[in-house]
Amino acid sequence: MVSDRTSWAGSERSDSRATLVRVAWFYYKDNLTQAQIAAQLSVSRATVARMLERAKDLGIVRIEISADELTALELSRAVRDRYGLTDVVVVPQIGVNRSPEEINEQLGQAGAQYLRRHLRPGAIIGIGWGDTVLRALFALSRDSLKDVTIATIAGGIDAYTRRVLGSSNNDLGTHIRFLPAPLLASAPNIAAALRDELAVTSVLQLAAQADATLIGIGSALSSATILQHGVVNEHQLAEYRTQGAVGDILAEWYDRDGRVVDADFHRLRIGIPIRDLQTMPNVIAVAGGIDKLDAIAGALAGGYLDVLVTTEDVALELTAR
Repeated sequence: MVSDRTSWAGSERSDSRATLVRVAWFYYKDNLTQAQIAAQLSVSRATVARMLERAKDLGIVRIEISADELTALELSRAVRDRYGLTDVVVVPQIGVNRSPEEINEQLGQAGAQYLRRHLRPGAIIGIGWGDTVLRALFALSRDSLKDVTIATIAGGIDAYTRRVLGSSNNDLGTHIRFLPAPLLASAPNIAAALRDELAVTSVLQLAAQADATLIGIGSALSSATILQHGVVNEHQLAEYRTQGAVGDILAEWYDRDGRVVDADFHRLRIGIPIRDLQTMPNVIAVAGGIDKLDAIAGALAGGYLDVLVTTEDVALELTAR
């Protein structure tokens, strides 16, 4: 037996992908201890620990906590009951120095876990644009998207469209019906003409039949993604804030009571008005980070969502209001 193990260990490098998959299977599927695996492969326990970490780094192993369990947290129930939501998923928080990218990645993973309950052959999923929305979509497996149609509910933003079309990990782009128009037209009359185009209305009609709709929520602060992507400029953002805007959904700005502000900018939009979200089933908003607190609270006040996937700091503040 020893000679067989030594022969096997010598046939594969300890950091090869095949070896990492084998070790991960032993540990997570066969429930062997690290010491047992080390004995099986004639390596040290420290080597096994290193290989398990490497397997996680490479994405061979992904640790997930079911969104069903996250909705069972007491804090989740408190937010759900306070705001009359169908469900709330709270991502537990450790430390206060996480980057926006780290926060969005955690939210995306949790959003994907929750969205999976609506994925089945023939399902239609509506989506708005946003970094957390894309991260959630990228976190879905190829198998979970089988025979699922995804329809955009707003015109495109180049940076997001390129990310979707450039992704191959789950063939996401093959499932999406893009609205064949930009998020913002160059003039109100052009926007009105595009809204009447059959190619546009057909996608919006498909999205209106969605089993669930995944959206992001943007803030009205200088850190807003919509500003970073050049959809609005700093002068415009400042103007919307003077009108009481605290956040946006699908590039439509609203105040702390959820009322849409009167902005010329809105006449350039291509997409559903956010008031339609109030009557659509299973609208899931994925948004967190304390800088989005006012935007999330305004969206809740406007009744634009049924499910909130957010961070623990935001959930705590929402219950205190």
